[in-house]
Amino acid sequence: MLQPRSPHTATSLFGNRKLTKLSFLTLYVVALCCLAPLRSLWLDEVLQLSDTYHHDLYQTIDRVAHNPGGVPLTYIFQNLFVNTLDHPFYAARFLAILWALAGMASLIWLVQLLETAWLPVAVAYALLPISLRYALEVRQYGPALAFSICATAVLVWLDHNPADFRAVIYGAVLALGLYSHPYLAFVIVAHMLWVIGRPSATYVFSASAIAVLCFLPWYVFASGYWNEAVVKEGYQSAFTWKTPLMIPHELSGGGYVLTCAVLALAVFGYRATAIPQSAKRLLLFCILVPLPLVMASNIMFRYFFAIRQLVYIVPPLCIFAVEGLRAIPKTPRTCLTVALLGFALFSDFRLFHQA
Repeated sequence: MLQPRSPHTATSLFGNRKLTKLSFLTLYVVALCCLAPLRSLWLDEVLQLSDTYHHDLYQTIDRVAHNPGGVPLTYIFQNLFVNTLDHPFYAARFLAILWALAGMASLIWLVQLLETAWLPVAVAYALLPISLRYALEVRQYGPALAFSICATAVLVWLDHNPADFRAVIYGAVLALGLYSHPYLAFVIVAHMLWVIGRPSATYVFSASAIAVLCFLPWYVFASGYWNEAVVKEGYQSAFTWKTPLMIPHELSGGGYVLTCAVLALAVFGYRATAIPQSAKRLLLFCILVPLPLVMASNIMFRYFFAIRQLVYIVPPLCIFAVEGLRAIPKTPRTCLTVALLGFALFSDFRLFHQA
């Protein structure tokens, strides 16, 4: 039986010393700041910066509307940040780190609400190559990931004690998330399926409806431009028999070996964890619901599939995988942890070496 840890400290990897959440988050930011200069910008990052740097807000918003699926929130933040500091590379990288910090803090909060140890999950998530990639990337996926984790944490918080002000916070996070990336709608669907029959259902459905209504004006304004851009660029959904193979190859950022290990541990963790059954179902919905919806959406809007569209399922997978690892007997757990840690660090090294 897994025992919940203190909400304020966790046992370190080094003996009996304690590591506070603030200390861990500080170390996380320092590590990202040290790594940021080692990774150069790639084409899509340059294209986003070309929409924000040396443009006023009106020009940036107009450019975003002409990008397929483009939504303005993260572009607005980036516009203000890079033009104020007047250094696109370092300013954009530091802003990405701030979003990553928000996502990590939200993940720690979520894990504590699930009444299990936060430190192993936080360390695993920080070292996972796909997480590290989007912690530094200057596009919209890092912020959208942060809002999706935060939304799930706020949902659990709201479900613990349904109240109007908690529902308002939940709805605000959802609206901000939709304005970061429209595919966050699939996380909302997962949340709504989970709350059916629960006391918080009315609050969640109301907050979700308001968030969608807040997003609707932008969709009405930009959807025509999106369709024109898709036709002009000649995008195709490109869903073939190889697409399902792409998911285990890229989902962890470490190839088939790391992804399959994470998935196997997640399945075992789902069965072995002491996380409450209702919370387990929530995490499971957050993994399974976006998968078919992303594929269907790409086919419907004739857009190509990329693994970044499934980045929202990585945090709950990580939680289950760590729970699975913790449930393994001590000796094989130590060996497996060392092996996975080494493989993740090697994949992280390749991420920067290939940049």
